[in-house]
This record gives sequence, structure tokens and C-alpha cells, in this order.
Amino acid sequence: MEKLFQTVEQCPDPQTAEITGNIPDWLKGQLFLIGPGKWDFDDDFTVNHWLDGSAFMYKFNISKDHVDVMSRFLDTVAYNKVTQVKRPVFVEFGTKAYPDQCKNVFSRYLSHLVPLELSDNVMANVYIIDDELYASSETCHVWKIDPRDLKCTKRIDLREVVSVNLASSHPHICPDGSVFNLCASFMTGLRYHILKLPPLSRRSSTDKKGFESGASIMTTISSSQRTTYSYYHSFALTEHYVLFLEQPLLVNTVKMAASGIKGYCVRDCLEWTPAMKTKFHLVERSTGQEVKTKFQSNALFFFHHVNAYEEDGHLVVDIMAFPSSEVMDKFYLKDLRAGRLNASCKAVFTRFVIPLKSDGKLAENLITLKDTKATAVKQENGIIFLTPETKGDPGYEMPTINYSMYNSKKYRYTYGSGSFDTGKFANSLIKLDTVTGEMQVWKDTATMFPSELIYVPRPGSVDEDDGVLLSVVLDVADGTRDFLMVMDAKTFKELGRAYIPRSVKLPPTVHGRFRMD
Repeated sequence: MEKLFQTVEQCPDPQTAEITGNIPDWLKGQLFLIGPGKWDFDDDFTVNHWLDGSAFMYKFNISKDHVDVMSRFLDTVAYNKVTQVKRPVFVEFGTKAYPDQCKNVFSRYLSHLVPLELSDNVMANVYIIDDELYASSETCHVWKIDPRDLKCTKRIDLREVVSVNLASSHPHICPDGSVFNLCASFMTGLRYHILKLPPLSRRSSTDKKGFESGASIMTTISSSQRTTYSYYHSFALTEHYVLFLEQPLLVNTVKMAASGIKGYCVRDCLEWTPAMKTKFHLVERSTGQEVKTKFQSNALFFFHHVNAYEEDGHLVVDIMAFPSSEVMDKFYLKDLRAGRLNASCKAVFTRFVIPLKSDGKLAENLITLKDTKATAVKQENGIIFLTPETKGDPGYEMPTINYSMYNSKKYRYTYGSGSFDTGKFANSLIKLDTVTGEMQVWKDTATMFPSELIYVPRPGSVDEDDGVLLSVVLDVADGTRDFLMVMDAKTFKELGRAYIPRSVKLPPTVHGRFRMD
């Protein structure tokens, strides 16, 4: 495993891959993937955490009987600074900010006292809005990327657009082109915000695209804590609601403000508070009003929503839940490069069911849906207490669905990766039937580490799993090659591989996106 987390070199010129098997002729487009790629610097300095590495994007061009691959470090401010100074000058997840030697003494002193500038190291996700490619992390900075050569073309600062400091790296992009995202601000009080970008045809200005062309704040929710706010990575969207889970991993803003002086990194400012309940905030999409009924569950931690949908007066919410935030410490480089993985904290598919009518009796289960073991019980204080059910076995993450056809709708299948886990799903890919709980597993050898699966529906398809799944498989065995794998989503069997030349080195990625020609 230690071979996976070594600094790589970019390869901006496309290199042809060798195809084996049968890749469907209809699969034509570009697969974009992003993650960290540079952790080591000339004077033997290494950042601490996998997610502290400089943003690195690679692209597969896929056409009939041809696949090629190219890669590039994203030319962000953070990348330019770390290249010059040989240290990160912005606070990263596991590494503190170092003085920017390019600034004068007064500017360096001021930046330590007031660390207002957030990193634009956008290594967390890539997505497409208005047919334009964007890369993001969890701060206010989003970079527009040229899909042809992967060069950064423009940095969008969401503080200047909607006055927020943070934004989820998982915006929801609807079939009509509208976009929703979960944001937060901490300069004028601790608040969460729902950002909305209407379809391009309904915007007042169509000379710009993306967030700059009409994004606004739909609603604002105050943090339930005075000096902390809940960490979030994703949120859920249904036909009529936006759903945000305020979980008990809290960001201590007092520590964040002192990070320049005290030398804190982001991880130092995160506090797991298991005595705190997880709060479910429902916001009506049509009005922007938060539903007055309060919903809570026991403490849990999660990164990813799988999906959410409405059914017979209920809201069904699926997440990949961990018992605690211990997983945050799983990806320190000293452990990864020593081949150590924490096996104690595993995610499991977890389903909550929220009754949209709460006029039932106290202490009775308000859920009337069939075929669910989840419960929702009204307490004397009026809060509806939610108890979830789980499906399948724990030990995988990075959930994927047929997003373009089934996001916010009732669905059946989800797919995931156990690549950096231990146990039965190590080095594996998983398909879960959420109705039966049946799990199908793909695994080749213990030296192969498959990425997140990307679902691509077959043009004209009707069935939920009528399409293909794409995964980049990194093989650390001597004399082997990494490859792009194409799978049949219905049978969960391999269709073909595109072997990457050994001269092209690819790091593990966080997330990816496919764009059909």
C-alpha cells in the first residue's frame, strides 16, 4: 500500500492505453478524477495527511477502440505557494500553515493574527455546471478547469458571490440545470446556508455561467452551538426538501481563529462530542422555510449521503455512517506509507425514515412504511427521535448511484469501494441491493486498489442498473500496470480494461465525474 501514496509527476500529453476485453461502443466521453498528488518537497519536508497533498487531476478520453490518459497538477494559489516556499502557507487538514516568505514581515505577522485566507487546494471533487468543469474542496474557493488540457482558468471566491466561507464539495445538480449547495459562514455568526442557482434559462444574467451567474442564499440556519459548528461533507435533496444533518463532529472556531498563532491544523480544531444528538434539518424547496418539527438521532459520523427520496408521506434518507469520527485519522501519511490501516471504524449503509406528519401519539412509532425496521418516536418534548436500520455488511465507502436518473427518487442499487478498508471488502468493489440486502463483490488480487465507482447510464436505458461502472484500479505489485476498468452495472462483471503505460503514475483519487460526448 505504501507505493500508492508517493508523490507523482504530471503527464500533460495524452498517453494511449492498451485495451483488453470489450468496452461498449456507446461509451464515449471523458472521465475526470481528482485527489492529492504531491506530499513531498525538496528539503525532505512532507505534509502530514493524505488530504494535505496538492490537487492533481487526471482525465481519460474514451472513444470507440481508443482510450488515452493525461494528468496535471492544478495551478492553484496554494500549489504555487507550496512550490515556492516548500511548505503549505494555508492551513490544511493535517498540516499547519507556515510563514509565506514571499510576504513582508508585517504581512506575515498580520496573517498569523487574522488567518482569514482559506486554502484553494481543490483536491476533493470535480463536477459539471452549465457544461463547465469545476474543482472544489470544502472552502469558499472553486476553480474552473479547461476540460481539454486541465489547466485552471478562473478562481471563483464564493465570499464575493454569496458571502459564505465554506461550501460542500458535493453540490446537487438537478436535471433542469438548477444547483443546490450547503454552505457555512463564521465571520458574522455561525450559520449554515442553502445556496441555490436556478436553471440557466431563468437567470437574470446569461452572459456568465456557474455560481457567478445568479447564485443566491435560499435559507439560513443558525448553528445550535455558540462557538462551534458541525462539520459536513455532503447533504441530501428530495423532490420537495433539502436535508442537512448537523452531526456531533464540531469545528471549534476559537481554535480556528488562533490557528496562525498556535500552529493548529484543521484536524486540531475538530471535536467529537458523542453526547450530542444528530439533528436533522428539513428545508422546503418551494419556500426556503425550515420545517418546524425537530428530528434527532443518536450520535453518528458520516461523509456521504447515498440518496434521499419521498415515499407515502415519509422522507427516506440513506447515508454511509460511522460509529465515530475516528476515521478522520485513518489517512495520516506515516501510517499509510507503513501499510497501517485502522480497522476499527467502518462505515455501513444506514437508512433513516422521517415521517412528514408528526401528529401521532407519544412513544409510538410514527412510520407507516412497510419493509423498514427504522423507527420515529415522538418524545414528550415534541422532538421526533429517529432510529435507523442498516443494510448489508460494513466495511466500504464512496457510495455511487445512477445519479442522473435516480437522485432524489426511490431507487434500489448503490455501489461502493472498500479499497482502503480491511476485512471482507478490502481491495473490493461492492453492489448493494437496498431491497434485499444482497451484496455482490468484485475483487481480483490483494495488490489492487480500486477507486470510487462512476456510474454511466446506457443511452436510452430504462432499468436502474442498465449502464456501466468505471473504476481506476491501481496495482502495487511489481511489474504490473494500473488500469481503467469498465464493468456491467447489472451483472457486476468486468467488460474490459484499459491498461495505462507504466510511465504514467497515478495517485489514489477522492472523487470523479464522467462527461458523455
